[in-house]
Amino acid sequence: MADIYIGLMSGTSADSIDCAALDLSSEEIKVLNCKNFEIPIDLKKDIFQSSQSEKIDQEQIDDLDFRMAEVLVDSVKEIISYSDIEVEDIKAIGSHGQTIKHEPKSENPYTLQIGDPQKICNDLNITTVGNYRHDDIGAGGEGAPLTPVFHNKVFGSDRESKVIVNIGGVTNITALNYPELIGFDTGPGNCLMDCWSRIHNVGNYDDKGSWASSGTINQSLLTEMMEDQYFSRKYPKSTGPDYFNHEWIKENLLRISEEIPIEDVQATLVQVTVISLIESINSLNFSNENIYLCGGGVHNDFLCSEINKLSDSKVGTTLELGIDPDYVEAISFGWLAKQRIENKSFNLSEITGSKGEVYLGRIYEPSK
Repeated sequence: MADIYIGLMSGTSADSIDCAALDLSSEEIKVLNCKNFEIPIDLKKDIFQSSQSEKIDQEQIDDLDFRMAEVLVDSVKEIISYSDIEVEDIKAIGSHGQTIKHEPKSENPYTLQIGDPQKICNDLNITTVGNYRHDDIGAGGEGAPLTPVFHNKVFGSDRESKVIVNIGGVTNITALNYPELIGFDTGPGNCLMDCWSRIHNVGNYDDKGSWASSGTINQSLLTEMMEDQYFSRKYPKSTGPDYFNHEWIKENLLRISEEIPIEDVQATLVQVTVISLIESINSLNFSNENIYLCGGGVHNDFLCSEINKLSDSKVGTTLELGIDPDYVEAISFGWLAKQRIENKSFNLSEITGSKGEVYLGRIYEPSK
């Protein structure tokens, strides 16, 4: 009998929703279908605005929570109709939600993802696992990244040292067979480049990195940006677009007080992503490791070529390891939903810094 789970992921770039239908009736993760769905333009705009605002009130949060849940529900309905799936065979949905705020180091640590899991669960009448980060933050952890445990499961069994790099809005890495499992956010991924592209009407993102490739790196700006305290912090650490955003770019530009062509700023932002990634990998003192990329950043040809240039290691994508780089995270949250339904907990002390074993996700049952 099929044991089906559906994973939903909307990353920090807020560009779209990735949806994966999985058959997890055996140890083997069988991917039945993967689809990508657009986030409506008005909702996307409100997500960007809220994530970069100093404060958002409860009414705004409730509104975004409801609207995002509606889009996630529609995505699940679509993938069910695309796939040969019986609704009664779906054990649970794993929905990460859309991150708006992530403040694990504040006086009162918190994280905020929209896309109300209870509404998803009620509308579809399917058990839903959501709020994956909350218990980890409650146990003193960063609440992110959580995917290293999945990377270890699917990519770590050959015992070879390798680095899995997810470039979404933020870049996070998983060091496999280090010998211990390590994962952390290295810094911005696409979030700064996307932000600068939107502001200058290039588009929601810099397609293939062609705009950045037309610019020249400004060394003064690059040096200023790389002096940010986040980059020198030891792991465990995590961040988000509420930190690396337009304000962050403006502050750095003000400090060097020189006129820089906008395409040169974009070229420099690419280097911030690349250098913070490569320096993080190098700090682990791996030897002969391969680097495998996943996430939206794999489509930025210029970014990937710059990573290749600076890396001493072979750089490929997770497709070489058997999983489509666009859907690694959606698949992981489907798999994590199964672990939560089966009451499996994880020790993330080397990844997030939390104390003891924690459950990843809270279970929501349909309201009677």
